Amino acid sequence: MLIHWIWLATRPGIHDREKAELMRHFRDAEDIFFADSKAYGCVEDLSKEAVRGLQDKDTRQAEQILAQCHKKKIHILTYWDAGYPARLRNISDPPMVLYYKGTLPEFDNQPLIAVVGTRKASGYGMTVAKRMGSQIAACGGIVVSGAASGIDSMAMRGALSRGKPVVAVLGCGADVIYPLSNRSLYADTEQCGCLLTEFPPETPPLKWNFPKRNRIIS
Repeated sequence: MLIHWIWLATRPGIHDREKAELMRHFRDAEDIFFADSKAYGCVEDLSKEAVRGLQDKDTRQAEQILAQCHKKKIHILTYWDAGYPARLRNISDPPMVLYYKGTLPEFDNQPLIAVVGTRKASGYGMTVAKRMGSQIAACGGIVVSGAASGIDSMAMRGALSRGKPVVAVLGCGADVIYPLSNRSLYADTEQCGCLLTEFPPETPPLKWNFPKRNRIIS
């Protein structure tokens, strides 16, 4: 059930690598939820903090997140769903849950090109980024970026100008627009592509979220 996936994704004290190891051992979030301390003890390199987090079976936070997703029309993609990108699943610390608005591309069947850069780009840099995004789209590629000001935004706008989908990987909730000046870019991306994040709804754009989300872009 989605509740169990969200519960696992939000467990305190458990690193993403440990969650991936749990998934290899149990194969499903529901199995992890109903396991006991003895079963957790069979998982290699699971920290005491992780075991304590897993012993907390309170699902109220997960239920609240799920309700927010329904209310705000945010879709949920879990680690074992067919639409989950295979390349992301195979990294050492994949997110257990992805939240998105818009339409997921066929990640495993289309070329994906990540384009990121400085927020304080020169005029020349902005022009080149937009041209690059446009040319990637024209050649059948999908631009994946962070929707930040500067290079990210211009590369995405270049691809969107071709009427092609883009993927914005966010360092906040899918319902949070950051920066606010990119409101129209978010709307266009949701219409022709998707806004994708591992962070639950209403998560603010905290500075440490952005280095974390970069592994998804890469």
